[in-house]
Amino acid sequence: MGVSRYKSDTNHLTIFSYNTKVKTYANGDKSIEFHSYINNKGFPKVKDKCSKLKYDKDEIEKSREHQKFKNLYRTKQAIIDLAYHNGIMIPWEYFVTLTFDDKKVNANNYDTLSPALTKWLNNMKHQNPNMRYILAPEPHPKSGRIHFHGIFANVPNWKLTEARNPHTGRLIKRNGLQIYNLANYKYGYTTVSKVTNLEAVSVYISKYITKELINLCYKKRYWCSQGLERPTIEYADFDEETLMFSIDKDKIKNKYKKTTEFSKSIYLQI
Repeated sequence: MGVSRYKSDTNHLTIFSYNTKVKTYANGDKSIEFHSYINNKGFPKVKDKCSKLKYDKDEIEKSREHQKFKNLYRTKQAIIDLAYHNGIMIPWEYFVTLTFDDKKVNANNYDTLSPALTKWLNNMKHQNPNMRYILAPEPHPKSGRIHFHGIFANVPNWKLTEARNPHTGRLIKRNGLQIYNLANYKYGYTTVSKVTNLEAVSVYISKYITKELINLCYKKRYWCSQGLERPTIEYADFDEETLMFSIDKDKIKNKYKKTTEFSKSIYLQI
């Protein structure tokens, strides 16, 4: 499979065109993203000569929606890549939901919530030096209250207790899995369950990145620990017939088409 790369320094920037992006994960799995249009990699940033022209309001709104769509897709894909690639090397242990008690932290105010979460993460890192995590915020569509969903690994000093129904005392289970509460968290309520399927949880955590989150323009669309690695990426220019000929069809896990008003792409996950 022919690929292209680009290099940049202060004086030179190599530019190339591609329509296929190939990601290789830690176990050798590949994600192939094929577009029906050409992308350019490495264009230097230049001032748009048309920036002062007056555009129709509909065109401006369409451009904004296009950018939001791209930001939404890129953020979701970044989370999937981080979760899957790193989960292959060191399995994720727990899927966690963190909520906030308004008496302790204003869950509607990101500026006060963010430092509180950072403080808690730093405290957990101190107690668990090798802790790894990815967290995605989810704003409630009506109230705007924010809570977090995430995956964690290497947290031997977490204190987990079995969650029970406060009225019946029965153990709480979800899809046959025991739910736990995290005693190390003091800002509100938690639910914790063990991760049993890497692919499923990698995609599942990305679903919390919604249009509402992009519209709110948060400073952070997701949180992750330092040291997480990303899959290697290669670029190529294929026609669809050549692409399909180069793929071992027996290894394709799923194939689907995605069409929007902005783009038409074919994605192959193998």
